[in-house]
Amino acid sequence: MSGNLGDILVTPRLRLLAATPAMIDAELEGPGRLELILEAVIPPDWPPEHHDRETLEFWRERLAEPAAAGWWLHYAVLTESEPDTLVGSVGYKGPPEDGVVEIGYSVVPSWQRRGLATEATGALIEEAWARGANVVVAHTLEHLTPSIAVLRKLGFEPIESSQRNELEFTLRRG
Repeated sequence: MSGNLGDILVTPRLRLLAATPAMIDAELEGPGRLELILEAVIPPDWPPEHHDRETLEFWRERLAEPAAAGWWLHYAVLTESEPDTLVGSVGYKGPPEDGVVEIGYSVVPSWQRRGLATEATGALIEEAWARGANVVVAHTLEHLTPSIAVLRKLGFEPIESSQRNELEFTLRRG
């Protein structure tokens, strides 16, 4: 499903670029610099949900550690559009602990319901397996039906969650 070109995962329609502190600094400065680095246009409804200044600063701090490379934010660039377009962000919530890694994903509203979250998340899962993870975990809210559909399409199983209104899903390496 994906091909790894260094810090880039490639799927049939996407390029997933593992964020660096420099990329995050560019995004914090404004869309123009990020567009140049990613070689993609940024849609007017950027950023997606849960992709804000505070979160970017958190990711930048984590990426300062060399072992964290590729285990946090990835920018999802649609390559079948003309020009290439930044459509979302996906990533892990840190390196695996005891073989377990958590993922998250978000696509801007103008590009939702086109299978992009499923495609990007599938590539992250394959990369997690290749990098030694044995279990992938994801959390979503019970009212986010499209998010639940992404996880079910990818074979995740729901489990009990201790958080109110939050659903937890797991996928074990097969």
